[in-house]
Amino acid sequence: MSIELKKMKFYLLGTFMVLVSALSKAQSDTAFFQGVKDLQEIFAKANYQPIQFNDTSLQIIKEISIRKRAGHSIDRSAYLEKQKELIERDYGVAITGNYLENINPTIGDLEDNLTYSRKFGAGVEWNILDDGYLENRVQSRILEDKIIRTQMMHDASTESNHFLERFDYTIYLFNKVKIELLYQRKEQLLRQYEVVSDLVLLKKLTKEELINLDSRLTEVESLIKVYKSYNDYLGVMDDSTNFNVQSLPLIDLDYEKIFTMLNMQTDSLLSADVYKDYYSWYHEINLSTYVRYNYYDLIGNGYRNFFSAGLNFSIPIPFNYKLQNEIEAEKWKYENEKIVDSRINLHEDVLNTGYEFRYKLKQFIGFYQKRKLFMERLRVEKVKVRLGDNNVDPLGGLDLYDDLLQIDIELVDLLQNMYLKALKIHSKIPHSDMRNIVKTQTTEDMSEYLDKKERSVYVWSKTFEDYSPVFLAEYAIYNEFKNTVVAVHESDSLVKKKTDFMNYAAENGKVYFMIGDNQMLFDQTPEVTISKIIKQYAPFRPTGIHLDVEPHTFEEWASEKQRLINQYLKLVGKVSTYCKSNDYKLTISIPLHYGPEVIDNLLGTVDEIYFMCYENVKTDYLVNKLTTYTDDGLDKIVVALRTEDFASRVELEDKITEIEKLTGIKKFAYHDLRRMISFDRKSVEHNEKP
Repeated sequence: MSIELKKMKFYLLGTFMVLVSALSKAQSDTAFFQGVKDLQEIFAKANYQPIQFNDTSLQIIKEISIRKRAGHSIDRSAYLEKQKELIERDYGVAITGNYLENINPTIGDLEDNLTYSRKFGAGVEWNILDDGYLENRVQSRILEDKIIRTQMMHDASTESNHFLERFDYTIYLFNKVKIELLYQRKEQLLRQYEVVSDLVLLKKLTKEELINLDSRLTEVESLIKVYKSYNDYLGVMDDSTNFNVQSLPLIDLDYEKIFTMLNMQTDSLLSADVYKDYYSWYHEINLSTYVRYNYYDLIGNGYRNFFSAGLNFSIPIPFNYKLQNEIEAEKWKYENEKIVDSRINLHEDVLNTGYEFRYKLKQFIGFYQKRKLFMERLRVEKVKVRLGDNNVDPLGGLDLYDDLLQIDIELVDLLQNMYLKALKIHSKIPHSDMRNIVKTQTTEDMSEYLDKKERSVYVWSKTFEDYSPVFLAEYAIYNEFKNTVVAVHESDSLVKKKTDFMNYAAENGKVYFMIGDNQMLFDQTPEVTISKIIKQYAPFRPTGIHLDVEPHTFEEWASEKQRLINQYLKLVGKVSTYCKSNDYKLTISIPLHYGPEVIDNLLGTVDEIYFMCYENVKTDYLVNKLTTYTDDGLDKIVVALRTEDFASRVELEDKITEIEKLTGIKKFAYHDLRRMISFDRKSVEHNEKP
């Protein structure tokens, strides 16, 4: 073989190896990009909604608190009750009788001066004092005091016994919720696992990523087994309580009522704190009366019979009733001290349990705030997906989803502990109602530093010409606008952009259709017009309708104000009827100068009034105008402010806080979204200047 031929073979072989390597690399890159795409799709579709804890019903914990454990505990007070009943039925009255056979009839009866062969008697005797009627009343009082103490101890014991049943059932219910959340975690992690394992095999991801994912899956499966095994062990048969992720009421202890009930029970029990003597001097005297029939069989052929009555008594020397009272007093003190000690221990136990509850609540608040931080991080990653950012980290985003689920499981576990603490306190106060032990609260109630104002924003059509729907929706979500009031009208050329925006915005708040056509004031069938407008944006369904019809802008307002006002009230009435028939809310925008008579009428017709507080934003003026309506319409008042009346966002927010403090109004609206964006942009540009 020639040298040239050998060179040619080596050249061809080398070229083939390069081509194979390039092809292999291309295939590997294709698999990598497909894997990344799959992860991004998994992240984009992930849509876990964190638990809101908005349920304010106490029905669930009330149902748990009345569950009772099967079986009966021994109640010594029942024995004492029977003994007391027996003593009270003993009036000291007895039927007496006697018979005497005279063995030596020649000897007579010295008392009766009679000589007889035999005699008998029958009668009734009543023992009044010692060992008789009055003595039995004393013993009844002693037993009554014992019964009160015994019943209280038995009630406490019974409640403790029932608490075990309630404890188990609470664990069972919360385990069901945790299992549901764990299955959501498992499902999400398994979606990731297949894609991540392929990318690790392609050497596009480090093995650490797979180990991290494997660790999470192992933890989830282990916890599912633990919770399911425990629930199987409990073997709960009656599972009728409607308890799930959507109905997890957050609770707090009502300390004032708890200790009021504790003190009332203690005061009632120890009301006879000063010992009262049971015995008087006459209790030591033995006194009895009798009525008797006597019959004598005399020697010979005669007999004698007669009735007799008499009185027997004896007086001890000396009297010992004082010593008897001292003995009973010492017994009373001993038993009373035991009760006092038990009540002191009970108060301490309730205090300690209350402290443990507060500690769990503190942990709950900590995890809830931590969740808000994770939700904000997740929101940022989701914004990148919606905006098509190339720097999206799908693995990091999916880890955030899993972290959110972990935090929610921890929150559920902490809430479970809070329920158990409340139920334990309930078991310490027999015959108490659970609704006097706990009270509802929401996550907004947990801290006085949380901003509890409800914010809304107007969105005019011009805004959609300048910004994308995704950007606008994310801006609204970032600023926590609970209500977005979007301008709509017939023949809208921006329907697609608006519906995209409204679908995003509706995920985190409510969307209202704003109709701002002043000519609707003279529309005879406004409900028909509104129906046509709504159909344009179908299938999207708004929360309600917002009327921005302004009769005060008409030229004839000065001369025909009353006619225009009447026409406006008529319009609002028709639209209100339409909204109620179609399950829509109705809100309106009006100025402050319409007057109390008109505004009171409107407050009774609509769900909310947005007062347009423009131009004159002096606090005294606004407070004076707004407080006219806060007594009866506080929950229906929304204060609308616009950006051009303020120098900065800080000044605007300070004005809102000031109005809230002085009026109690917690609902505010911003005019409008485009101006808010411009407002914030100016602030950013100002901060970037050297």
